[in-house]
Amino acid sequence: MYLQRAAPRVGNALASATSEPGPRRVTTRPFGLPRAQRIRKRTDFQAVYHKGVRLGSKLFTVFALSTETDHPARVGLTVTRKIGNAVTRNRCKRLLREAVRKHWVLLPDGTDMVLHARRGLDTAQAVDVEREIARTLSKAVRRLARQSRRIAGRKQGGER
Repeated sequence: MYLQRAAPRVGNALASATSEPGPRRVTTRPFGLPRAQRIRKRTDFQAVYHKGVRLGSKLFTVFALSTETDHPARVGLTVTRKIGNAVTRNRCKRLLREAVRKHWVLLPDGTDMVLHARRGLDTAQAVDVEREIARTLSKAVRRLARQSRRIAGRKQGGER
């Protein structure tokens, strides 16, 4: 029986050196969150925990803090070992990160948020996580706005 080798496809890693390279895949927005949009320092996490507002959800807890600056919003993710092993914890972080990325427009500049995973997030569907993120982030932003108006009112009242 005579076997004929198939011609190499363009862009295939096994293509011969004579074939032309295929078009490069260009993404319009990288996955994940850029460094400027992540909380990375322990002191920043602690500030959000101690000075910010807290909102509970079935799948996660949101801690939010208005920093009164014009830097872009930042998000931190925490998943403890209570949730499961490393594979489970990383899946939870991926679910949260992607949901936040899709609903980033809900976060105003100068806002720091920490999302703390709860049990049940590891088995949740991505659609459910996105729905909870959208609901909880908008609720947190409203609560922060209310809190900043209250603080501004106290400052004006104390200056008289």
